Amino acid sequence: MKVLAVRAKELDLNESPIREERDFDVAQLDGVKKLTGVAVFDDEERLLPLASGYLSHGLQNSLMSYESSLTYAKNIGYFHEYLASRREFAGCDRDSAFLDLRTHALEEYFSHLREEAGLSKKTIRNRDSSFMAFFNKYLCRGVDDTPAPRSAANPYSGGLLSPRPTKNLVQACTLLDLKELVLSTKSERERCLLQFIYDTGVRRSELPRVTLAAIDEALDFNNTLFISRGVSEAINSDYCPLFICGSKGSADQIKPRTTLVSRATLLRVKKYHSSPLYKMYRRQFGKADETPAFLNAEGTPYTPNAVTKLLTRVSRRAVSDMRLAKKISPHKLRHGNAYALLRSPDMGVDHLDRLVAVQKTLGHSKLTTSEIYTQIPYDLYQKFLRPGTEIKTKAGEMEELVKQTRLRIDLGDTK
Repeated sequence: MKVLAVRAKELDLNESPIREERDFDVAQLDGVKKLTGVAVFDDEERLLPLASGYLSHGLQNSLMSYESSLTYAKNIGYFHEYLASRREFAGCDRDSAFLDLRTHALEEYFSHLREEAGLSKKTIRNRDSSFMAFFNKYLCRGVDDTPAPRSAANPYSGGLLSPRPTKNLVQACTLLDLKELVLSTKSERERCLLQFIYDTGVRRSELPRVTLAAIDEALDFNNTLFISRGVSEAINSDYCPLFICGSKGSADQIKPRTTLVSRATLLRVKKYHSSPLYKMYRRQFGKADETPAFLNAEGTPYTPNAVTKLLTRVSRRAVSDMRLAKKISPHKLRHGNAYALLRSPDMGVDHLDRLVAVQKTLGHSKLTTSEIYTQIPYDLYQKFLRPGTEIKTKAGEMEELVKQTRLRIDLGDTK
């Protein structure tokens, strides 16, 4: 199986060999065209038209994100490989087996994944969801006023076919884990970045979109004046609102939100921005709202994969030095932010207030998504903490972390 997906990719058709065909309209191949679509190929490198048509329509019409189109393509491709190995579908042309299969074929596939391939219920449910969308939105309905490709009954008329996966407890990065992680790198830039991810709860895909201007605007919040009946004074809060160009929007659209970040963390970022190294690298960018807040050792913006590699490298070192028991992923830092909010006494008068704060700062559309952090009740979670730490605020914890771990960036530093 092979998957190719492109979005708005420029394709120069002037040199296309098809232009030499006598019966072809050459005007259709003039100039540079932008191509968006998904192509799924089988083991013999033949195009699977049903799968490719469904995914291309979804990507072209912003019905699914680029990442989702890749996930769906792989899931459908794996299922096609399984069907091709079954005797009753041996004579089917390309992916036409999707037009004739019955519910039992899907159920036997899920049983195969569970018992022979050893996949988790969560992974199986992910594939099941991909197939349901394929059948409900394309095979059994059709698109653009065209008849549905499949005339047989819809196997998903009653909903998902796989067992509901059990929810696992959230594995979060604790404050102590964060400190040991930060101390496992000698780079202040990386230490600053790790604390920022934890304190803001940003996803790894959102970090590259955090700009220098966003940091400056967040710090300017403390200069805002509160005016009431002749009283005019600065806010001077321990937290600042930081604008995030969020991910998880519909079909790759930006989902903006505001998160609360400790002023101590922002001041640490600003000291990094005032270093000779950052000043040298930021010259290549334009205005502050076009300049990334964090640049790597080569002076280029971080990518989501680079964030993961950074966490993997630093975590591996921390585990090797026996600072950590296991590696920390970017999402565990995000989970750590949620629990930091839940235990911070200045985030609300009760647990529900804090849970709403988690929903808003992490960008969850529904409060039920944030409730995964209630699997460990708040009052029980407090008992896990060391004596004397229960009353510390998130802002106070971040200020203490800065004092314990900040490094100076000198003129001759290259990282």
